Amino acid sequence: MVFRAVGTQQSVARTRAYWSEPQGEPDGLLYVALGDSAAQGVGASSPDKGYVGLLAERLRTSTGRPVQVVNLSVSGARVADVVEEQLPQLEGLEPDLVTVAIGGNDVRRYETDRFAADVDRLVAGLPPGTYVADVPYFMHGRWETDSAQAAGTVRTAAGEAGLVVVPLNDRLRAEGFRGMFTQTSGDLFHPNDRGYEIWTDAFWTEICRSSL
Repeated sequence: MVFRAVGTQQSVARTRAYWSEPQGEPDGLLYVALGDSAAQGVGASSPDKGYVGLLAERLRTSTGRPVQVVNLSVSGARVADVVEEQLPQLEGLEPDLVTVAIGGNDVRRYETDRFAADVDRLVAGLPPGTYVADVPYFMHGRWETDSAQAAGTVRTAAGEAGLVVVPLNDRLRAEGFRGMFTQTSGDLFHPNDRGYEIWTDAFWTEICRSSL
């Protein structure tokens, strides 16, 4: 457990340093990511192998245009942190793509009413067309029930706000029990490279259904 904790801490520091500046090429599409350690790519072999980096690469390939990524996510963030600290940083930006994946840290200390209120504030502050992932699937005891309920809260709120819902919970649930061993990093919490490919697929499916 000590080695896993050290590895996670090193990954957090590495991804934070990588995303501290915009990545990619200017004068093209602007992709802004909001969220927590998953958006940072913690657990991947390198920061660009997280779902944000993979989505940027798919965007470059599919459009033939340069892509710059501004990743405002912060490891450990909860929904309220995105509202209070990340959303204000969108001011002045004109992104072509905005993604949000948040809520995993809320599920670890889940409070139903507070979570719902924070999600309402989140979706009210997001730009039109934002791709909002519901909460990732957890299979550990009460976390499974809590993550399913939290995911439903996000889907309902985002859908009613006219945002694009990414059904991440269902996508990860479909991977079954094997996902814990084949798609997570050493801490058995954050995705590994394969896990982030699945997250990317979930987002990309919805992106391909709409136009940027």
